[in-house]
Amino acid sequence: MTGIEKSGDRSVGAFFVHVNRSFRKTFDTRVSEWALAAILFLWSVVLHLNPKLFQEGPSYVKMADLMPQHSWAILCLMAGGGRLIILLVNGLLRRSPHLRCLGSFVSCFFWFQILIGLMQSGTYATGLAVYPVLLALECYHTIRCARLARAVDTDPPAE
Repeated sequence: MTGIEKSGDRSVGAFFVHVNRSFRKTFDTRVSEWALAAILFLWSVVLHLNPKLFQEGPSYVKMADLMPQHSWAILCLMAGGGRLIILLVNGLLRRSPHLRCLGSFVSCFFWFQILIGLMQSGTYATGLAVYPVLLALECYHTIRCARLARAVDTDPPAE
């Protein structure tokens, strides 16, 4: 043993080497996926730091009708944080855009709900200029990752 703890055939050190290489290799092409995941994660942080936002902010009234702010905060934390983890470890076992596609698809739900909530509130806040773009970009990523997943599924494995 080389001092690095082993787990099956993969070492912990190999995991960190993979994350480092993969991050440097793919970040430029996935920067907007990272940004969208970070925005959703940080949206949760804002909801946690400002627990009365839905009560005091008229733009969020319709979202509060769907579920309490605390629930939104937890779900955004799980979706955004989960997606950040997916992006970090993607490709560790094999090239698999499947989880990236799922993360992007789930994120579409949040951007759509935020957008609809803002539209229905009647406040016409500046978010109406931002959230349609986030939703469109997320839809693009969902389609792109689904195409990549199909290509991975139909390509014969290398021998």
